[in-house]
Amino acid sequence: MKSIETYSPRKLSEALRILSERREGIRVIAGATDIIVQVLERKKDPGALLNISYLDELRFIREDEGTVRIGALTTHREIERSPIIKKRGKLLAEAAFIVGSPQIKNLGTIAGNVANASPVADVVPPLMVLGSVLTLKSSSGERRIPIGEFATGPGATVMRPDELLIEISFPALRPDEISFYERLGQRRLLSISKVGVAFRARCAGKKLSDVSIALGAVAPRVITAPRTAAFLEGKEYSEEVAAEAARIVESESKAITDIRSTESYRNRMAGALLIRGFARVFQSFPG
Repeated sequence: MKSIETYSPRKLSEALRILSERREGIRVIAGATDIIVQVLERKKDPGALLNISYLDELRFIREDEGTVRIGALTTHREIERSPIIKKRGKLLAEAAFIVGSPQIKNLGTIAGNVANASPVADVVPPLMVLGSVLTLKSSSGERRIPIGEFATGPGATVMRPDELLIEISFPALRPDEISFYERLGQRRLLSISKVGVAFRARCAGKKLSDVSIALGAVAPRVITAPRTAAFLEGKEYSEEVAAEAARIVESESKAITDIRSTESYRNRMAGALLIRGFARVFQSFPG
């Protein structure tokens, strides 16, 4: 394998300067869990690498006046174990728990998972229903983009070549909100998602409102399920309501058949995962 020119800045300003000067032909890495495999398999041939793993200023989890902020270099392991995420973004901790092997969780970062724009990324559906906003920064300024507007297709995003994803933020879950992330893979762990379902809603008794649902691995990018959410709005949970919601979400799934699964199976499993998530959340509710 040929050598690859690599930059390893120690300050964010230095990293942004390099991106501004190089623009095209340079690949940003942190944990490098994807690019190493791609290079070894000759699927990628980056002209240069920008290693941002030394930018400790991008490694944090904090809550600021009801908003949870996560630095770009925060690892899946740190998210999984964070008391703030467990309390204020529980379904994101659930997703981080099932991401890859221990090695991947210790190295892989949340920004890398998001910026790769993979439709099977486990953290993206939870971030979608949490209403996450991405902060992109360049030498010329900063902009904030809702996560639902970031990916345009597999591996494609609206991020410019001179920008870095530096932070992900979302409104902290309130005490009256419920949430879950359910994922189907070949195995519970160490497998790529076949289908992922993220759910968040306010819940008074068993009455649902402000419902948000996102589906992973069933379209070219992570999508929402607005018709299912609209059906659930204002309804009290019951097995009958869950079954009808599952039927609707199956129709909103846009899965394809590939080497890992079939279109019909994925669509059906989107509904099954929604039912499973409801059962898990409501099993402790009285009545």
